Amino acid sequence: MKVDIITLHRAENYGSVLQTLALQVKLEELGHDVHVLDYYPERFTNKGLLKRLRQKSDKLKNPILLLAAKILIYPSYLRKNHVFGDFIDKYIALKGPAFQSDKEAAQKLSFDADAYCTGSDQVWNSHWNEGIEKALFLDFVPKGKLVFSYASSIGLSKLPESEMEETKRLLNKYEFISVREDSGVEIIRELGRDDVVQCLDPTLLLTKEEWDKYASCQDKRTDFILTYNLHHDSRIDRYAMELSKKYSIPVWNISYNWHDIVRKGHLCWCPAVEKFLWLIRNAQFVVADSFHATVFSIIFERPFVTITPDIAGSRISSILRMLGIEERKLDKFSDTSVIETPIDYAAVKRTLAMEQEKSMAYLKKVTGTIQFTHNK
Repeated sequence: MKVDIITLHRAENYGSVLQTLALQVKLEELGHDVHVLDYYPERFTNKGLLKRLRQKSDKLKNPILLLAAKILIYPSYLRKNHVFGDFIDKYIALKGPAFQSDKEAAQKLSFDADAYCTGSDQVWNSHWNEGIEKALFLDFVPKGKLVFSYASSIGLSKLPESEMEETKRLLNKYEFISVREDSGVEIIRELGRDDVVQCLDPTLLLTKEEWDKYASCQDKRTDFILTYNLHHDSRIDRYAMELSKKYSIPVWNISYNWHDIVRKGHLCWCPAVEKFLWLIRNAQFVVADSFHATVFSIIFERPFVTITPDIAGSRISSILRMLGIEERKLDKFSDTSVIETPIDYAAVKRTLAMEQEKSMAYLKKVTGTIQFTHNK
């Protein structure tokens, strides 16, 4: 059966492409012919990113400062284009043509799939998406087609009142709904869908051994502390440097921005996706504020702590709570004993195995419906 996925594969970050790959792999294992619709909204293009740069900072209304900021940031945009474009070309089964909106999708796509899936990542997070994106709710798919979601993330603890009616309408066409966070389950239930299921992020459906196949790097050093500081939180840098002094090993910082070379430690400037995985797998310690850095620290069984950002932090809290390791959420930034305390990964793996079984049961249920619908 043919299944087309829509997700945020063009967001140009590690989590977005790795969760896309994972869901594609798992649906293919269930016997489907899987493709990812090439949703490419303007805000993910270099032009759109530069436009948003101006909109988001009052200081950059000065044309000289704005030009300087563009010159500073543009090499990083080009680097991301290359790194994530290469990974998508290598591993993701894209289905064109590319489209930028719900309306454009309705005009361009052929709709020859048997089912359509809204994938994971922050697809239903109106803060991240700067409003409700109808395309990510598959509003363009014609009636009569089977529509479902897999671990779609709302990323918020509560849906804005102004978005509730429209979100409820958009969810009506979904025959099956699953979300990633427990807070998402509550939100969807408030909108009248008691059949909502909580499923694991797709990356957690693959085993450590499966991810090992993608993790590669020419560098063989393994004596480093790794940070992935998406929100430029100075507490992360200070905590990592405390560990560095205590253990006499260097800090390596993953960053999309070349100008982060000014931070203390060694800059890993937008490494290849395969190297991103290798860095987490081989780090002595991981200190991050990223959901997927947390997830891959768990998959590769690394000592880690995570800091939950004020916005969209519920997804990190949810997975830690599910796996019984909430203590890895860092509150005391001078206390290195948290990251030094061993994690009972045997217990984590037992819980994770049960959750994987539930998530795969959901996908198999959807699979059976797709086959029944196709054979009618």
